Amino acid sequence: MATKHLHKYRLKDLARKKGTEPYHVYICTKQDCSHHIRIDLVEGKLAECNRCGEPFVMKLSQLKHGERIVVKPHCKDCTRGTEKNEEKKQDKMSIDELMASILPKGL
Repeated sequence: MATKHLHKYRLKDLARKKGTEPYHVYICTKQDCSHHIRIDLVEGKLAECNRCGEPFVMKLSQLKHGERIVVKPHCKDCTRGTEKNEEKKQDKMSIDELMASILPKGL
């Protein structure tokens, strides 16, 4: 009997034939777990991040990028996005400013 756990999902296409319309579901990749859920029902479900392992709430807006569906869902903290890039730029600017204040001018 399987123990109670947070599901760690991976995208799977359960379409019976190659030429037919895809039937995408997320399946749990944990050992001895046969849980699967349709894409349209994952909104608000608690899952384990595939990158950091922390629990997060799944949202359709995070899982779909246009026509593409994320294969291994991950939390917002592990997403490479514009917010993180801006934070990195701010950190880099503050380091540059620090170096400029430490070093004598003219170098």
